[in-house]
Amino acid sequence: MSSIHITQFASYRSRFASWRHDRPFWGALLVILAGLVIGIIPAQLAITFALVPSTFMFAGLVFAVFVFLSGVFALLRPEFAEFFGAAGILLSIASIFGALGGFGVGMILGTLGGALCVAWEPPETTDTDTEETIPTM
Repeated sequence: MSSIHITQFASYRSRFASWRHDRPFWGALLVILAGLVIGIIPAQLAITFALVPSTFMFAGLVFAVFVFLSGVFALLRPEFAEFFGAAGILLSIASIFGALGGFGVGMILGTLGGALCVAWEPPETTDTDTEETIPTM
């Protein structure tokens, strides 16, 4: 591997780290993972029973999609992370009725990830131009 590739990789990694720092990354990632886990149960049942449509399957997939999207939106719009985190918590808990909460694992992941999103605070920006200066006498 040449030094150009190593430098490019370090640049990508540095940009990703700064992007990740400005968002509720771990909370949103757990909510996204919860949406995937919650969606596995209805999808597996659909495959097992030869795609026989049922209310259980439909409700489970709807919950999974909305939990997944709340995690994605928390990543894309960090200023609304508190709202999307709360939505992720509520939908994860409600997924018990439609998808068995991903056998409980998806519900726990969604609740933890949503709590991390709700608790996340944006990093403080220090702008030297807007700070007040004390005049000297």
